[in-house]
Amino acid sequence: MRRLLEDEEAQDVGKEVIAVRRITGTAIGRRPRASVATVKRSKFNQATGATSSGLPSGARFHEEIAAAWTAGYARGGFARRLHFFQPILARHVRPGDSWVDLGCGSGVLTKELLALGASVVAVDGSPRMLAHAREQMSSEYAGQVNWIHSDVQSVDALKNGAFDGVLCSSVVEYLDRPDALLKEVARILGPGGVLVISLPPTFSAVRVFQKGIRGLMRCFGRDRFTYLSVSRLQMSPRAIDRLLQEAGFSVIRSTGFDPILPRALLRLVRPSLLIVEARKLDRS
Repeated sequence: MRRLLEDEEAQDVGKEVIAVRRITGTAIGRRPRASVATVKRSKFNQATGATSSGLPSGARFHEEIAAAWTAGYARGGFARRLHFFQPILARHVRPGDSWVDLGCGSGVLTKELLALGASVVAVDGSPRMLAHAREQMSSEYAGQVNWIHSDVQSVDALKNGAFDGVLCSSVVEYLDRPDALLKEVARILGPGGVLVISLPPTFSAVRVFQKGIRGLMRCFGRDRFTYLSVSRLQMSPRAIDRLLQEAGFSVIRSTGFDPILPRALLRLVRPSLLIVEARKLDRS
């Protein structure tokens, strides 16, 4: 139990961010296949100059913990999550691919995409998260990544069908309309493009425990597992598959991940996250 409390306390340092505000301007796509058009610096600066007061609750939450976000991946449950994602991304990312990291946070998984040889457009709604991502990105990836501050459900700067893959890690749970997000992903992916998306399933054992502890501690005026106040959406595995199919995707694989529970136990209880790999169908 102590490990559960300590490890999952990292969740109070947030999950990957939802994106909130929208920028306008020239659409971004592939020039040649291996490059991504540059976002004008003035647009980025204008977007990231916003204060958190105008942001929805999920983005405001992540604004407050942006400075410590990347450090959270150095150990514990977040480190295990990163290691879990690495072979999944390696299955789908090819050198020269163009990917979108939708809800990129401080760029931890953006860097994984870049290391696999992709060029990346990293989208997020937290100005501070994006600022930290830019600061921490290695100079070796200069020219391979561009940053956009935008609503993930409508990224106007991205061209239709211009990308080979989209990564969307722990974003859906902060949204009221996951169908709108998937519609936007389907718009920007080319036929056969890959979506890697993670979200919490209903009746996750760890979440149920955390909610119980949160409710109990609030009776004593204490706030534990604060992220649950903004990370609310959960879906059953069947509902996730149905939503993806309605958006024009074919599910390749769905894998449960839990930073606490042993894999054998996940046959009996639901994990903290489901990581779903899906492919956009060619309906032309």
